[in-house]
Amino acid sequence: VEYEDLEEIDKWLLSKYNKLIKNMTEEFNNYDLNKVVHYLNDFVNEDLSNWYIRRNRRRFWGSDLNISKKSVYQTTYQVLVGICKLLAPISPYTADVIYRNLTGEVSVHLADYPKVDESMINDAIEERMDLVISLISMGRNSREEAKIKVRQPIQNIILDKKNETIIGDIDQLIKEELNVKEIVYMEDLSEYMNIEYKPNFKVAGKLFGKDIKDFGNYLASINEEDIKLLESGNLVLTFNDTEYRVTSDLVDKRINSKEGYNVAVENNNVIILNTELSQNLLNEGLARETISKIQNLRKSNGFDIADRINIYYSSNDSYSMNIKDYLEFIREETLAINIERVSEVEDVTDINEYKVGIRLEKVEK
Repeated sequence: VEYEDLEEIDKWLLSKYNKLIKNMTEEFNNYDLNKVVHYLNDFVNEDLSNWYIRRNRRRFWGSDLNISKKSVYQTTYQVLVGICKLLAPISPYTADVIYRNLTGEVSVHLADYPKVDESMINDAIEERMDLVISLISMGRNSREEAKIKVRQPIQNIILDKKNETIIGDIDQLIKEELNVKEIVYMEDLSEYMNIEYKPNFKVAGKLFGKDIKDFGNYLASINEEDIKLLESGNLVLTFNDTEYRVTSDLVDKRINSKEGYNVAVENNNVIILNTELSQNLLNEGLARETISKIQNLRKSNGFDIADRINIYYSSNDSYSMNIKDYLEFIREETLAINIERVSEVEDVTDINEYKVGIRLEKVEK
């Protein structure tokens, strides 16, 4: 597959990989082996495993050998072989075993050390994807804070309008990762949160001295124009004939979510979760938790990933009523032929505080 035909997430990984080669080579030349190992460790754990491989599971398992499936295998293979070469001076035996299994070659130690391909480094693609990853991480933390499970769908999240031009065409990734129905971009986020500005007394006290009270009174009613000057480091104030240049470290910015929302802020990025859950959203969350329990039961029963099954469950009327509109969804996601409610199943599990018995039966071909 030609580079131009790769998907953006493939180009993102190749950009990160070539930056890894560049950084590791530079630090090897500087004899800073601590940085060398950190660069490699962070790339394998965060970029390759936690994001790229996990995000592309459906492409790996796709039934058709189309351009998308070829691209994800080609990109993964290229990067894995390269990682073995990068790893070889650090962990020679492990790198050699993986390399020989991947390539069929004699040894990784007979291969050339990777050279950076500058044409594959794309800062614009990295900026877009890294922003998406950062917002997802903030959203997950916000979910935990609001005590809403990831499998529980939420109606919408609100993002700053400035992000729409950067990630608007790839924000489906955020929807999927945060299990959200809709992303709303808004210029004014103030209706969802209260922002208070107070002196950071530990730092500002030394600078302002006796003028600290005046500084606090000023911050209590700071206007939008001065906030912009503050964030850019260009705010200058005068109290009692003394001029002060105010930087962000002198100010304690406190953000409180308004009722029904939860706000997360990091590095000037904001994500706001709508925490109101309708009955339909709760029912879908219940169905997704049910799917997770069934998939775990499939594994514990030793079923193959492609095995078709019948599902038998016992529950009270409330549980049965709440999942009735999602039975087809559950059936499709678990490769079930039939789902049947029965009077009693011995193995009972807890699903969102419902006691549910589930028994699986493999359908013979």
